[in-house]
Amino acid sequence: MPNPHSLDGKKAFVTGGKRNIGRGIALSLADAGCDVGINDLEQDADGEETLRLIRGFGREAEFFLGDISDSAQVEQMFAAFLDRFGRIDILVNHPFGGKGAPFLDLTEENWDLNLDVGLKGFFLCSQQAARAMVAQGSGGSIVSTSSVHGARAWKGDTAYGSAKAGILRMTESMATDLGEHGIRCNAVLPGHMDVGRVFDTAPPEIGEIQEELIDKVPLRRRGTPEDIGRAVAFLCSPAAGCISGVSLPVDGGLLASGG
Repeated sequence: MPNPHSLDGKKAFVTGGKRNIGRGIALSLADAGCDVGINDLEQDADGEETLRLIRGFGREAEFFLGDISDSAQVEQMFAAFLDRFGRIDILVNHPFGGKGAPFLDLTEENWDLNLDVGLKGFFLCSQQAARAMVAQGSGGSIVSTSSVHGARAWKGDTAYGSAKAGILRMTESMATDLGEHGIRCNAVLPGHMDVGRVFDTAPPEIGEIQEELIDKVPLRRRGTPEDIGRAVAFLCSPAAGCISGVSLPVDGGLLASGG
């Protein structure tokens, strides 16, 4: 019997894939059998290490430089991916950690940055991937990382939370429009993550904040990039073949508990 979790031979593109959660996603897909392309704004040592780790699974890997909030760069990036890998079966939208700010201090620049990269960029990449998948005629899977901030508000998350909430709604619309083409669209909601920071900064008191937050998580632990990666790989696999339009919290029970 075929392994329903296998992604052997699939071609996957992970935006924002060079480190932290993005790396966890890329490596989980490679472990499941995918050749993987990763994208980010800069190709540096982090990107090279992720490529090395993907190849360690015996998979093909390539880096694609580009700003996902720029439609011209997105078009060029996807054309380069298709030229390199021949097709696209999986897209994972995962750039950008976000920048938090209290509502009264929120600047127009901060708002635009969150929405341009964290929502518009997801739309641009998803549209390019979906068009290619439709042309291929064999379906595909698009998974986007949202956040628990997309489902519930916390202090200082107006712009970030608005972008993450938009991802959840966009995922539902994409699933509705693209289902007839065999394209499944889902989202994952990371919770309190062990990636060494909250939003874009790590102030001196961050250690105390993280320990306090752990007490609000029913499983009493932070999530890891591997936790998110495995959830994404599942949603992309045949095992999830009838799952589309869902938002899956990977948060240790944080949202369920009202933490």
